[in-house]
Amino acid sequence: MVMDVSSFILGFIEKYRSLVSNNYGLRIATFIAILVIICLFILEFYKSISKRNLISLNLRRYNTSTHPVFSKVAAMSLYLLEYIVIMPVLILLWFAAMAFVLLLVSSERAPADVLFIAVAFIGAIRVLAYYKAEIAREVAKLFPLTVLSLYILTPNSANLVNFFSNVRFLPDYFDAIISYMLVVLFIEIVLRVVYELYEFWLSEEEEAEEK
Repeated sequence: MVMDVSSFILGFIEKYRSLVSNNYGLRIATFIAILVIICLFILEFYKSISKRNLISLNLRRYNTSTHPVFSKVAAMSLYLLEYIVIMPVLILLWFAAMAFVLLLVSSERAPADVLFIAVAFIGAIRVLAYYKAEIAREVAKLFPLTVLSLYILTPNSANLVNFFSNVRFLPDYFDAIISYMLVVLFIEIVLRVVYELYEFWLSEEEEAEEK
């Protein structure tokens, strides 16, 4: 299946190259469109992955309830449950995007190394997001832009044949991918619990000051 898709894409690219080889207007228009799409993708990627609060929870709104402590604990529990359900999906999407980019421009690296680097990069950004969002945003933005620059300025940096060859063997690393994602998910949950306890403590202090 992967080989059929790769053959189709490679054939399409060859036809496109022959079509635009002497049509400079179509060539530049296509290249501009590709750059715009890639830059928009990078924008959405780094905005998403560098957010500390992917789902908002305002504990201070429960200060006015009859039992604010109980309400906050219940809200935190439901929030963490929702977080645990949503985060694996987000981690998978981030991981797939980063692995795709690295596999495209790292033809000389083994797929196992590329997957390891991709998930480590995602984990590092998530840790930085809890420390300082500005740093997380810069790191999440800088790396894809560097890869884009490498792709543009180095003609042989991307090899589609090697890319599809590596993609074909990805199912062999399924166990490793699951393990990597579980590690990142565990780190995310620990950081989120610590952060929510800190927010809970701040909300209790504000309530005490108001009294």
